[in-house]
Order: sequence, then structure tokens, then C-alpha cells
Amino acid sequence: MSYTKAGKKITTRPRRFGYTAVAIILLVGFVISTFLAACGGETETGRPDEIVATVNGEEIYREEFEQALEQEIMQYAMQGMDLDSEEMSDTLRELERHVLDNYFIIPTLVRQQAEEEGITVTEEEVEERFQEYVAAFGDEEQLLEQMEQVNMTREDIDRDIAVELSIQKYLDHYMDRYLADNPEEVVVKEEIEFTTAELEEYYAQLRSEYSEINELLEEDDPGVPVEQVEAYLQQLEEQYGDLLEEDDFEAIKPLLEEKLRQDRAEQMKEEKVQRAISEHVAELQEESDIERNL
Repeated sequence: MSYTKAGKKITTRPRRFGYTAVAIILLVGFVISTFLAACGGETETGRPDEIVATVNGEEIYREEFEQALEQEIMQYAMQGMDLDSEEMSDTLRELERHVLDNYFIIPTLVRQQAEEEGITVTEEEVEERFQEYVAAFGDEEQLLEQMEQVNMTREDIDRDIAVELSIQKYLDHYMDRYLADNPEEVVVKEEIEFTTAELEEYYAQLRSEYSEINELLEEDDPGVPVEQVEAYLQQLEEQYGDLLEEDDFEAIKPLLEEKLRQDRAEQMKEEKVQRAISEHVAELQEESDIERNL
């Protein structure tokens, strides 16, 4: 996360993800489809809903598409952008295509592939992921209340989780096959090199962040996301102990080398995954029968 206060920008690095999470973020764009209630192809009035796209015969309906689109438009509005204005008409059309492709068509294609390969998800796996969402929302009651506001039941949540996990499993399997067929794409951390100047720059950045984070916490500002900032501070302290408090580059150098090498290896993996998955999705779209009706 990034946090700006009085001209200072703190970037707290989240937990690093593996291949699957990167691909899920790339393809699905959201974790739980909170705005996709079980419409069953009908609007709230019971009238048949307009079909905005079909993916290998599977229909995507306008009501759920517009609910997703509205969420994106709200994000633009929060930034002071009015997509209803004439000068933003091209941007709105691009956003409509983005939402249709990335929120519906691509996830549907990948889910269909998972089904073709016989990938299954157990009740235990669904429950485990549900508990992760519970932890993120604070407790189960808060999560269910949030879902109820968008007309989702626990059954709807479990259904969406099962779809998410089936996509995740398929992408895991695909990446395993891809790396087996393309061993040159495997990132070997030990082979990553960098200069002393790069390491010193990394050290300076860490010390600066460490100092600024402590200053933010001392200010006791209610606008500071304390839990996230404290969590990042704890990560730094667990990694480096007291070494960031003292200006002793040589003492901390071995730890810095390992951390920078790990960070770069994970960044390289993420970039390779994004490219591989994007290419695979493009192939799936070429091979599939997709009709867009926007």
C-alpha cells in the first residue's frame, strides 16, 4: 500500500504472491464478485435480461454487467472524472469493453477450461478460502452483512469461491506445464546479479522508509492506517532487527543482498507469469466462439 502524509509517501510492501495470485489479479480483477447476485438471467422485475455477450454458448447478462460497470464508474467519479460527459465518451466505451472482457469473458473462458480438464474444488477448500475472507472483513457477521446488502447469501459466496478456486487451480496447472515445456523461463534466484550501487540505493530506501514509518506512528494521526503501517514495520524489524536504526551498511549488507535478490526473483516471476497467462488467454479467445453485443 502507499500512504502520503505531509509530502511523505510510504509504500508498505504487501506479502509477495506466487504465480497463481498474480494471474488471478490479472484475469479476474476482483476476489468475490460482490455485485454478481444470482440473477438467473432475469432482472428484478422478472423480465428476461438482455444478453451482452456469449462465450462458447454461455450467456452473460446486461444486469450483472452493468452492476460491475457501475462499480468501475464510481471509482472514476471518486477521482473527479465524469464519464457521462461528452468528452469522456471514448473512455466510457473503453471501460465497458474492459469490464466485459476482464470481469466476465476471460474468467468464463478460464473456468470453462478448468471444467474441461476435470478440475474440482472440495468443500474444505471453499471453507478455508471463506475463512480468509472472514479474517479480512473482521468477522463472519460483518462479511455476511456486507454480502446481504448486495443480495448475496452464503451459498452465493461459496459458489463464487468455488469458481475462483477452480480458476486458480487451472492456472496453477497451466503454469506448471508451461515451465516444464519452457525451462529457460524458470527464474533461478542465485543467478540474479546487481551492483553495489544498486544495493546501496536499496539500503537508503529501506532506512528512509523505516524512519518515516516510525515518525508516522509517533504522530498518532487518526488518518494513518495504523494496522497496515505497523504490519510493515514489523516485517522490517523481523527481517533486519536493529540494523536499520544504525548507519552501518557493511553490517547489514548480507541481509540486503538476500532480500534484494529475493525481491527481484519474485518480480521477474510475476512478469513472466503475466506474459505467459496473457498469451494463453489470447489463444483461448482465438479458439473460442465469443460474441459481444455492446
